Amino acid sequence: MALLRPADPLPDGVRRSALRRFLLWTLAALVLVGVGTVLLARPLASQMALSDAAVRGSGLARAVVAPLVDQRVRAGEPGATGTLDYLLRSRMKDGSIVHMKIWTHEGRVLWSDETDLIGHVFPLDPDVSELFGSENVTAAVSDLSKAENAEERGSGELLEVYAGLHDAEGVPLVFESYWTADPLHEDEAALLGRLALLGLGSLILFAIMVLPLAVSMARRVERGEADRSRMLRHALSASDLERRRIADDLHDGVLQDLAGFGYLMGSLVHDLPPDAARARTVVGELSAGLKRDAEGLRSLMTDIYPADLAQGGLVPAVEGLADQARSSGLAVEVDLDPELERAGLPMAQVVYRSVREGLRNVFKHAEASSVQLRARVVGHHVVVSVRDDGVGPRDPAGLPPRVGTTGSGPGHGHVGLHLLRDTVRDLGGDLVLGAAQGGGAVLTVTVPKAFADTWVGQASVSDRAGRPSRGRPRRAARARIRPRG
Repeated sequence: MALLRPADPLPDGVRRSALRRFLLWTLAALVLVGVGTVLLARPLASQMALSDAAVRGSGLARAVVAPLVDQRVRAGEPGATGTLDYLLRSRMKDGSIVHMKIWTHEGRVLWSDETDLIGHVFPLDPDVSELFGSENVTAAVSDLSKAENAEERGSGELLEVYAGLHDAEGVPLVFESYWTADPLHEDEAALLGRLALLGLGSLILFAIMVLPLAVSMARRVERGEADRSRMLRHALSASDLERRRIADDLHDGVLQDLAGFGYLMGSLVHDLPPDAARARTVVGELSAGLKRDAEGLRSLMTDIYPADLAQGGLVPAVEGLADQARSSGLAVEVDLDPELERAGLPMAQVVYRSVREGLRNVFKHAEASSVQLRARVVGHHVVVSVRDDGVGPRDPAGLPPRVGTTGSGPGHGHVGLHLLRDTVRDLGGDLVLGAAQGGGAVLTVTVPKAFADTWVGQASVSDRAGRPSRGRPRRAARARIRPRG
Protein backbone atom coordinates (compact mmCIF):
# COMPACT_ATOMS: atom_id res chain seq x y z
CA MET A 1 0.00 0.00 0.00
CA ALA A 2 1.36 3.40 -0.94
CA LEU A 3 2.11 5.77 1.89
CA LEU A 4 1.65 9.52 1.88
CA ARG A 5 3.97 11.33 4.25
CA PRO A 6 2.32 13.89 6.55
CA ALA A 7 2.06 17.26 4.88
CA ASP A 8 3.31 20.45 6.44
CA PRO A 9 0.70 22.36 8.47
CA LEU A 10 -1.47 24.70 6.49
CA PRO A 11 -0.47 28.36 6.78
CA ASP A 12 -3.05 30.46 8.55
CA GLY A 13 -3.81 32.48 5.42
CA VAL A 14 -7.45 31.42 5.46
CA ARG A 15 -7.81 32.55 9.06
CA ARG A 16 -6.05 35.84 8.41
CA SER A 17 -8.20 36.44 5.35
CA ALA A 18 -11.42 35.75 7.27
CA LEU A 19 -10.38 37.96 10.19
CA ARG A 20 -9.29 40.68 7.78
CA ARG A 21 -12.71 40.62 6.13
CA PHE A 22 -14.39 40.69 9.55
CA LEU A 23 -12.36 43.71 10.63
CA LEU A 24 -12.95 45.50 7.33
CA TRP A 25 -16.70 44.95 7.57
CA THR A 26 -16.64 46.11 11.17
CA LEU A 27 -14.76 49.24 10.14
CA ALA A 28 -17.23 49.83 7.30
CA ALA A 29 -20.10 49.47 9.77
CA LEU A 30 -18.44 51.95 12.12
CA VAL A 31 -18.04 54.44 9.27
CA LEU A 32 -21.67 53.99 8.22
CA VAL A 33 -22.89 54.41 11.78
CA GLY A 34 -20.67 57.49 12.18
CA VAL A 35 -21.95 59.07 8.97
CA GLY A 36 -25.52 58.19 9.92
CA THR A 37 -25.00 59.74 13.35
CA VAL A 38 -23.79 62.99 11.80
CA LEU A 39 -26.65 63.06 9.29
CA LEU A 40 -29.18 62.30 12.01
CA ALA A 41 -27.79 64.69 14.64
CA ARG A 42 -28.10 67.80 12.46
CA PRO A 43 -31.87 67.66 11.83
CA LEU A 44 -32.55 66.50 15.39
CA ALA A 45 -30.49 69.37 16.82
CA SER A 46 -32.20 71.83 14.48
CA GLN A 47 -35.61 70.54 15.52
CA MET A 48 -34.73 70.81 19.21
CA ALA A 49 -33.29 74.33 18.86
CA LEU A 50 -36.28 75.54 16.83
CA SER A 51 -38.70 74.02 19.31
CA ASP A 52 -36.90 75.71 22.20
CA ALA A 53 -36.79 79.05 20.35
CA ALA A 54 -40.50 78.76 19.50
CA VAL A 55 -41.42 78.19 23.15
CA ARG A 56 -39.30 81.11 24.35
CA GLY A 57 -40.47 83.41 21.55
CA SER A 58 -44.10 82.56 22.20
CA GLY A 59 -43.66 83.12 25.95
CA LEU A 60 -42.02 86.50 25.35
CA ALA A 61 -44.85 87.53 23.03
CA ARG A 62 -47.62 86.61 25.48
CA ALA A 63 -45.93 87.64 28.74
CA VAL A 64 -44.27 90.92 27.69
CA VAL A 65 -45.48 92.18 24.32
CA ALA A 66 -49.24 91.48 24.55
CA PRO A 67 -49.95 93.39 27.83
CA LEU A 68 -47.85 96.44 26.78
CA VAL A 69 -49.36 97.12 23.34
CA ASP A 70 -52.53 99.26 23.23
CA GLN A 71 -54.14 102.03 21.16
CA ARG A 72 -51.44 104.53 22.07
CA VAL A 73 -48.63 102.19 20.93
CA ARG A 74 -50.47 101.34 17.72
CA ALA A 75 -50.97 105.08 17.06
CA GLY A 76 -47.27 105.75 17.61
CA GLU A 77 -47.77 108.37 20.32
CA PRO A 78 -44.52 109.67 21.81
CA GLY A 79 -43.50 107.87 24.98
CA ALA A 80 -46.13 105.15 24.56
CA THR A 81 -43.53 102.47 23.83
CA GLY A 82 -41.11 103.40 26.63
CA THR A 83 -41.81 100.46 28.89
CA LEU A 84 -42.07 98.04 25.95
CA ASP A 85 -38.83 99.31 24.48
CA TYR A 86 -37.02 99.04 27.81
CA LEU A 87 -38.15 95.48 28.56
CA LEU A 88 -37.49 94.10 25.10
CA ARG A 89 -34.05 95.71 24.78
CA SER A 90 -33.17 94.44 28.26
CA ARG A 91 -34.09 90.95 27.09
CA MET A 92 -31.65 91.28 24.19
CA LYS A 93 -28.67 92.09 26.42
CA ASP A 94 -27.79 88.44 27.06
CA GLY A 95 -27.20 87.97 23.31
CA SER A 96 -29.67 85.12 22.80
CA ILE A 97 -32.02 87.40 20.85
CA VAL A 98 -30.51 89.38 17.99
CA HIS A 99 -33.49 91.36 16.65
CA MET A 100 -37.24 91.73 17.33
CA LYS A 101 -40.24 93.22 15.49
CA ILE A 102 -43.95 93.66 16.09
CA TRP A 103 -46.17 93.47 12.98
CA THR A 104 -49.68 94.62 12.24
CA HIS A 105 -51.90 92.73 9.84
CA GLU A 106 -51.23 95.41 7.17
CA GLY A 107 -47.52 94.45 7.15
CA ARG A 108 -46.49 97.59 9.05
CA VAL A 109 -43.63 97.38 11.55
CA LEU A 110 -45.26 98.57 14.77
CA TRP A 111 -42.07 98.33 16.80
CA SER A 112 -38.49 97.12 16.17
CA ASP A 113 -35.14 97.32 17.91
CA GLU A 114 -34.00 98.66 14.53
CA THR A 115 -35.75 102.02 14.76
CA ASP A 116 -35.30 102.77 11.05
CA LEU A 117 -37.82 100.05 10.23
CA ILE A 118 -40.63 101.37 12.46
CA GLY A 119 -43.58 102.51 10.37
CA HIS A 120 -42.41 100.84 7.17
CA VAL A 121 -44.71 98.40 5.40
CA PHE A 122 -43.39 95.13 3.95
CA PRO A 123 -45.18 92.23 2.26
CA LEU A 124 -45.83 89.36 4.63
CA ASP A 125 -45.39 85.71 3.78
CA PRO A 126 -48.62 83.68 3.68
CA ASP A 127 -47.60 81.56 6.67
CA VAL A 128 -46.99 84.74 8.70
CA SER A 129 -50.31 86.30 7.62
CA GLU A 130 -52.12 83.19 8.85
CA LEU A 131 -50.83 83.82 12.38
CA PHE A 132 -52.95 86.96 12.85
CA GLY A 133 -55.89 86.21 15.09
CA SER A 134 -54.33 83.00 16.46
CA GLU A 135 -51.91 81.93 19.15
CA ASN A 136 -49.86 79.77 16.79
CA VAL A 137 -46.09 79.89 16.43
CA THR A 138 -43.76 79.13 13.49
CA ALA A 139 -40.00 78.72 13.70
CA ALA A 140 -37.37 78.18 11.03
CA VAL A 141 -33.75 78.84 10.17
CA SER A 142 -33.94 82.24 8.48
CA ASP A 143 -32.49 82.79 5.01
CA LEU A 144 -32.41 86.58 5.63
CA SER A 145 -33.16 87.27 1.99
CA LYS A 146 -36.17 89.55 2.53
CA ALA A 147 -35.91 93.33 2.46
CA GLU A 148 -36.73 93.77 6.15
CA ASN A 149 -33.80 91.45 7.03
CA ALA A 150 -31.11 93.74 5.68
CA GLU A 151 -29.81 94.50 9.16
CA GLU A 152 -29.70 90.85 10.21
CA ARG A 153 -27.58 89.58 7.32
CA GLY A 154 -24.35 90.31 9.13
CA SER A 155 -25.37 88.27 12.18
CA GLY A 156 -24.78 84.84 10.67
CA GLU A 157 -27.18 81.93 10.97
CA LEU A 158 -30.32 82.85 12.97
CA LEU A 159 -33.47 81.14 14.16
CA GLU A 160 -36.56 83.06 13.07
CA VAL A 161 -39.68 82.81 15.28
CA TYR A 162 -43.11 84.26 14.50
CA ALA A 163 -45.73 84.18 17.30
CA GLY A 164 -49.36 85.20 16.88
CA LEU A 165 -50.84 87.23 19.78
CA HIS A 166 -53.60 89.68 20.81
CA ASP A 167 -52.64 92.97 22.41
CA ALA A 168 -54.17 94.44 25.56
CA GLU A 169 -57.27 95.48 23.59
CA GLY A 170 -57.61 92.20 21.62
CA VAL A 171 -56.13 93.47 18.35
CA PRO A 172 -54.28 90.67 16.51
CA LEU A 173 -50.55 91.16 16.03
CA VAL A 174 -47.46 89.06 15.21
CA PHE A 175 -44.28 89.18 17.21
CA GLU A 176 -41.09 88.32 15.29
CA SER A 177 -37.82 87.45 17.03
CA TYR A 178 -34.42 86.34 15.74
CA TRP A 179 -32.51 84.01 18.01
CA THR A 180 -28.84 83.11 17.77
CA ALA A 181 -28.07 79.64 16.37
CA ASP A 182 -25.59 78.86 19.15
CA PRO A 183 -28.07 76.54 20.92
CA LEU A 184 -28.49 74.64 17.66
CA HIS A 185 -24.77 73.95 17.43
CA GLU A 186 -24.57 73.10 21.12
CA ASP A 187 -27.44 70.66 20.78
CA GLU A 188 -25.88 69.20 17.68
CA ALA A 189 -22.56 68.61 19.47
CA ALA A 190 -24.35 67.09 22.47
CA LEU A 191 -26.41 64.81 20.24
CA LEU A 192 -23.35 63.75 18.28
CA GLY A 193 -21.59 62.78 21.47
CA ARG A 194 -24.54 60.84 22.84
CA LEU A 195 -25.45 59.12 19.59
CA ALA A 196 -21.82 58.29 18.88
CA LEU A 197 -21.42 56.83 22.34
CA LEU A 198 -24.61 54.82 21.91
CA GLY A 199 -24.18 53.73 18.29
CA LEU A 200 -20.43 53.39 17.86
CA GLY A 201 -19.89 52.19 21.41
CA SER A 202 -22.54 49.52 21.05
CA LEU A 203 -21.15 48.40 17.71
CA ILE A 204 -17.59 48.22 19.05
CA LEU A 205 -18.81 46.26 22.07
CA PHE A 206 -20.74 43.92 19.79
CA ALA A 207 -17.67 43.44 17.57
CA ILE A 208 -15.56 42.61 20.62
CA MET A 209 -18.17 40.12 21.79
CA VAL A 210 -18.46 38.34 18.42
CA LEU A 211 -14.72 38.41 17.69
CA PRO A 212 -14.13 35.04 19.43
CA LEU A 213 -17.00 33.61 17.36
CA ALA A 214 -15.45 35.03 14.19
CA VAL A 215 -12.08 33.50 15.10
CA SER A 216 -13.76 30.16 15.80
CA MET A 217 -15.60 30.24 12.48
CA ALA A 218 -12.42 31.22 10.66
CA ARG A 219 -10.67 28.23 12.22
CA ARG A 220 -13.49 25.97 11.10
CA VAL A 221 -13.23 27.33 7.58
CA GLU A 222 -9.49 26.81 7.70
CA ARG A 223 -9.91 23.24 8.88
CA GLY A 224 -12.45 22.66 6.12
CA GLU A 225 -10.06 24.06 3.53
CA ALA A 226 -7.27 21.92 4.96
CA ASP A 227 -9.43 18.78 4.78
CA ARG A 228 -10.47 19.61 1.23
CA SER A 229 -6.88 20.25 0.18
CA ARG A 230 -5.77 17.03 1.87
CA MET A 231 -8.45 15.00 0.07
CA LEU A 232 -7.49 16.54 -3.27
CA ARG A 233 -3.85 15.71 -2.66
CA HIS A 234 -4.79 12.15 -1.75
CA ALA A 235 -6.91 11.95 -4.92
CA LEU A 236 -3.97 13.08 -7.05
CA SER A 237 -1.65 10.60 -5.38
CA ALA A 238 -4.27 7.86 -5.55
CA SER A 239 -4.58 8.43 -9.29
CA ASP A 240 -0.84 7.90 -9.71
CA LEU A 241 -1.01 4.84 -7.48
CA GLU A 242 -3.79 3.35 -9.61
CA ARG A 243 -1.73 4.01 -12.73
CA ARG A 244 1.16 2.13 -11.17
CA ARG A 245 -1.09 -0.76 -10.20
CA ILE A 246 -2.60 -0.94 -13.68
CA ALA A 247 0.88 -0.89 -15.21
CA ASP A 248 1.94 -3.64 -12.80
CA ASP A 249 -1.08 -5.74 -13.72
CA LEU A 250 -0.41 -5.29 -17.42
CA HIS A 251 3.25 -6.18 -17.07
CA ASP A 252 2.95 -9.04 -14.63
CA GLY A 253 -0.32 -10.46 -15.90
CA VAL A 254 -1.69 -9.99 -19.41
CA LEU A 255 1.64 -9.00 -20.98
CA GLN A 256 3.39 -12.06 -19.57
CA ASP A 257 0.54 -14.29 -20.71
CA LEU A 258 0.66 -12.86 -24.25
CA ALA A 259 4.41 -13.37 -24.34
CA GLY A 260 3.91 -17.00 -23.23
CA PHE A 261 1.24 -17.56 -25.84
CA GLY A 262 3.61 -16.15 -28.47
CA TYR A 263 6.33 -18.65 -27.53
CA LEU A 264 3.71 -21.41 -27.49
CA MET A 265 2.60 -20.48 -31.00
CA GLY A 266 6.21 -20.66 -32.17
CA SER A 267 6.55 -24.15 -30.73
CA LEU A 268 3.22 -25.17 -32.26
CA VAL A 269 4.44 -24.33 -35.77
CA HIS A 270 7.30 -26.84 -35.44
CA ASP A 271 4.88 -29.56 -34.29
CA LEU A 272 2.59 -29.23 -37.32
CA PRO A 273 2.98 -31.73 -40.16
CA PRO A 274 4.72 -30.44 -43.28
CA ASP A 275 1.59 -30.64 -45.40
CA ALA A 276 -0.49 -28.49 -42.96
CA ALA A 277 0.09 -25.25 -44.90
CA ARG A 278 -3.26 -23.76 -43.97
CA ALA A 279 -2.69 -24.40 -40.26
CA ARG A 280 0.81 -22.95 -40.44
CA THR A 281 -0.62 -19.77 -42.01
CA VAL A 282 -3.28 -19.41 -39.31
CA VAL A 283 -0.80 -20.03 -36.51
CA GLY A 284 1.60 -17.51 -38.05
CA GLU A 285 -1.12 -14.88 -38.19
CA LEU A 286 -2.10 -15.62 -34.61
CA SER A 287 1.51 -15.34 -33.52
CA ALA A 288 1.93 -12.00 -35.33
CA GLY A 289 -1.30 -10.71 -33.80
CA LEU A 290 -0.21 -11.73 -30.32
CA LYS A 291 3.11 -9.97 -30.86
CA ARG A 292 1.34 -6.80 -32.02
CA ASP A 293 -1.00 -6.91 -29.04
CA ALA A 294 1.90 -7.44 -26.67
CA GLU A 295 3.72 -4.46 -28.15
CA GLY A 296 0.55 -2.37 -27.89
CA LEU A 297 0.03 -3.33 -24.25
CA ARG A 298 3.70 -2.63 -23.49
CA SER A 299 3.35 0.79 -25.11
CA LEU A 300 0.12 1.42 -23.17
CA MET A 301 1.80 0.34 -19.93
CA THR A 302 4.68 2.75 -20.35
CA ASP A 303 2.21 5.45 -21.40
CA ILE A 304 0.09 5.28 -18.26
CA TYR A 305 2.90 4.72 -15.79
CA PRO A 306 3.35 8.05 -13.91
CA ALA A 307 6.65 9.87 -13.70
CA ASP A 308 8.43 9.69 -10.35
CA LEU A 309 7.94 13.36 -9.46
CA ALA A 310 8.69 12.88 -5.78
CA GLN A 311 12.23 11.66 -6.44
CA GLY A 312 13.16 13.03 -9.85
CA GLY A 313 11.39 16.39 -9.61
CA LEU A 314 9.13 18.33 -11.95
CA VAL A 315 11.69 19.83 -14.32
CA PRO A 316 13.33 16.54 -15.39
CA ALA A 317 9.89 14.96 -15.83
CA VAL A 318 8.70 17.77 -18.13
CA GLU A 319 11.99 17.68 -20.02
CA GLY A 320 11.42 13.94 -20.48
CA LEU A 321 8.03 14.65 -22.07
CA ALA A 322 9.66 17.26 -24.30
CA ASP A 323 12.37 14.80 -25.40
CA GLN A 324 9.77 12.21 -26.33
CA ALA A 325 7.91 14.82 -28.36
CA ARG A 326 11.15 15.85 -30.10
CA SER A 327 11.86 12.24 -30.99
CA SER A 328 8.53 12.24 -32.84
CA GLY A 329 9.63 15.19 -35.00
CA LEU A 330 8.04 17.99 -32.99
CA ALA A 331 10.06 21.12 -32.11
CA VAL A 332 9.52 21.75 -28.40
CA GLU A 333 10.41 24.84 -26.36
CA VAL A 334 10.29 24.50 -22.56
CA ASP A 335 10.06 27.47 -20.19
CA LEU A 336 9.55 26.59 -16.51
CA ASP A 337 9.56 29.14 -13.72
CA PRO A 338 12.49 28.45 -11.34
CA GLU A 339 10.11 28.99 -8.43
CA LEU A 340 8.34 25.79 -9.42
CA GLU A 341 11.33 23.92 -8.06
CA ARG A 342 9.90 24.74 -4.63
CA ALA A 343 6.54 23.25 -5.51
CA GLY A 344 5.47 20.22 -3.53
CA LEU A 345 4.25 16.97 -4.98
CA PRO A 346 0.56 17.99 -5.44
CA MET A 347 1.42 21.05 -7.52
CA ALA A 348 4.04 19.13 -9.48
CA GLN A 349 1.44 16.47 -10.31
CA VAL A 350 -1.00 19.08 -11.62
CA VAL A 351 1.65 20.85 -13.72
CA TYR A 352 2.97 17.58 -15.12
CA ARG A 353 -0.48 16.28 -16.01
CA SER A 354 -1.39 19.57 -17.66
CA VAL A 355 1.74 19.46 -19.84
CA ARG A 356 1.27 15.78 -20.67
CA GLU A 357 -2.40 16.18 -21.60
CA GLY A 358 -1.57 19.28 -23.62
CA LEU A 359 1.06 17.40 -25.62
CA ARG A 360 -1.34 14.52 -26.20
CA ASN A 361 -3.90 16.97 -27.54
CA VAL A 362 -1.26 18.45 -29.87
CA PHE A 363 -0.27 15.01 -31.20
CA LYS A 364 -3.83 13.90 -31.76
CA HIS A 365 -5.52 17.03 -33.11
CA ALA A 366 -3.14 19.88 -33.87
CA GLU A 367 -1.07 18.70 -36.89
CA ALA A 368 1.59 21.02 -35.52
CA SER A 369 5.31 21.29 -36.15
CA SER A 370 6.26 23.13 -32.95
CA VAL A 371 4.94 23.56 -29.43
CA GLN A 372 5.78 25.83 -26.50
CA LEU A 373 5.51 24.52 -22.93
CA ARG A 374 5.38 27.18 -20.24
CA ALA A 375 4.65 27.12 -16.52
CA ARG A 376 4.85 30.36 -14.56
CA VAL A 377 4.01 31.53 -11.07
CA VAL A 378 1.77 34.59 -11.49
CA GLY A 379 0.75 36.16 -8.20
CA HIS A 380 -1.12 33.55 -6.19
CA HIS A 381 -1.58 31.20 -9.15
CA VAL A 382 0.43 28.79 -11.26
CA VAL A 383 -0.33 29.18 -14.97
CA VAL A 384 0.55 26.35 -17.36
CA SER A 385 0.24 26.88 -21.11
CA VAL A 386 0.77 24.54 -24.07
CA ARG A 387 0.80 26.46 -27.36
CA ASP A 388 1.16 24.95 -30.85
CA ASP A 389 1.27 26.21 -34.43
CA GLY A 390 -1.23 23.70 -35.76
CA VAL A 391 -4.73 23.97 -37.20
CA GLY A 392 -6.28 25.41 -34.04
CA PRO A 393 -9.33 24.21 -32.12
CA ARG A 394 -12.26 22.94 -34.14
CA ASP A 395 -14.74 24.74 -31.92
CA PRO A 396 -14.22 28.56 -31.86
CA ALA A 397 -15.64 28.59 -28.33
CA GLY A 398 -12.75 26.43 -27.15
CA LEU A 399 -13.18 23.09 -25.40
CA PRO A 400 -16.58 21.71 -26.50
CA PRO A 401 -19.11 20.39 -23.98
CA ARG A 402 -18.40 16.95 -22.63
CA VAL A 403 -20.25 14.04 -24.25
CA GLY A 404 -19.95 10.29 -23.91
CA THR A 405 -16.72 8.46 -24.50
CA THR A 406 -18.06 7.09 -27.80
CA GLY A 407 -19.50 8.79 -30.80
CA SER A 408 -18.37 11.50 -33.15
CA GLY A 409 -19.90 14.68 -31.65
CA PRO A 410 -17.97 17.91 -31.08
CA GLY A 411 -16.86 16.80 -27.60
CA HIS A 412 -15.60 13.41 -28.77
CA GLY A 413 -11.85 12.95 -28.53
CA HIS A 414 -11.29 15.39 -25.65
CA VAL A 415 -12.02 13.08 -22.72
CA GLY A 416 -8.55 13.67 -21.27
CA LEU A 417 -8.98 17.45 -21.34
CA HIS A 418 -12.41 17.19 -19.76
CA LEU A 419 -11.06 15.00 -16.96
CA LEU A 420 -8.17 17.41 -16.42
CA ARG A 421 -10.55 20.38 -16.37
CA ASP A 422 -12.72 18.66 -13.76
CA THR A 423 -9.67 18.05 -11.58
CA VAL A 424 -8.40 21.60 -11.97
CA ARG A 425 -11.79 23.10 -11.16
CA ASP A 426 -11.98 20.95 -8.04
CA LEU A 427 -8.70 22.61 -7.04
CA GLY A 428 -10.21 26.07 -7.50
CA GLY A 429 -8.63 26.72 -10.92
CA ASP A 430 -9.75 26.46 -14.53
CA LEU A 431 -8.76 25.05 -17.91
CA VAL A 432 -9.30 26.98 -21.14
CA LEU A 433 -8.63 25.82 -24.71
CA GLY A 434 -8.67 28.56 -27.31
CA ALA A 435 -7.19 29.81 -30.54
CA ALA A 436 -3.67 31.21 -30.28
CA GLN A 437 -2.79 34.59 -31.67
CA GLY A 438 -1.17 34.07 -35.05
CA GLY A 439 -2.61 30.57 -35.53
CA GLY A 440 -2.71 27.30 -33.68
CA ALA A 441 -4.21 26.57 -30.29
CA VAL A 442 -3.25 27.34 -26.71
CA LEU A 443 -4.23 25.30 -23.67
CA THR A 444 -4.11 27.33 -20.44
CA VAL A 445 -4.42 25.76 -17.02
CA THR A 446 -4.62 28.05 -13.98
CA VAL A 447 -4.31 26.61 -10.47
CA PRO A 448 -4.18 28.53 -7.16
CA LYS A 449 -0.99 27.97 -5.19
CA ALA A 450 -2.99 27.85 -1.97
CA PHE A 451 -4.44 24.40 -2.68
CA ALA A 452 -1.03 22.76 -2.22
CA ASP A 453 -0.07 23.23 1.40
CA THR A 454 3.29 21.62 0.64
CA TRP A 455 4.43 24.51 -1.56
CA VAL A 456 7.60 24.84 0.52
CA GLY A 457 7.58 21.38 2.11
CA GLN A 458 7.89 17.97 0.58
CA ALA A 459 5.59 14.99 0.16
CA SER A 460 6.09 11.74 -1.66
CA VAL A 461 4.37 8.52 -2.54
CA SER A 462 6.16 5.22 -2.12
CA ASP A 463 7.49 3.89 -5.38
CA ARG A 464 5.77 0.55 -5.42
CA ALA A 465 2.70 -1.09 -3.95
CA GLY A 466 3.53 -3.52 -1.21
CA ARG A 467 2.30 -6.69 -2.94
CA PRO A 468 4.17 -9.56 -4.61
CA SER A 469 4.76 -9.48 -8.36
CA ARG A 470 3.72 -12.39 -10.47
CA GLY A 471 6.57 -11.81 -12.89
CA ARG A 472 10.24 -11.14 -12.66
CA PRO A 473 11.49 -7.86 -11.15
CA ARG A 474 11.69 -5.01 -13.63
CA ARG A 475 12.75 -1.37 -13.79
CA ALA A 476 10.09 1.30 -13.43
CA ALA A 477 8.71 2.40 -16.78
CA ARG A 478 8.88 6.06 -17.72
CA ALA A 479 5.72 7.92 -18.62
CA ARG A 480 5.82 8.94 -22.23
CA ILE A 481 3.74 10.72 -24.85
CA ARG A 482 3.13 8.94 -28.10
CA PRO A 483 1.10 9.89 -31.17
CA ARG A 484 -2.28 8.24 -31.42
CA GLY A 485 -4.56 7.73 -34.33
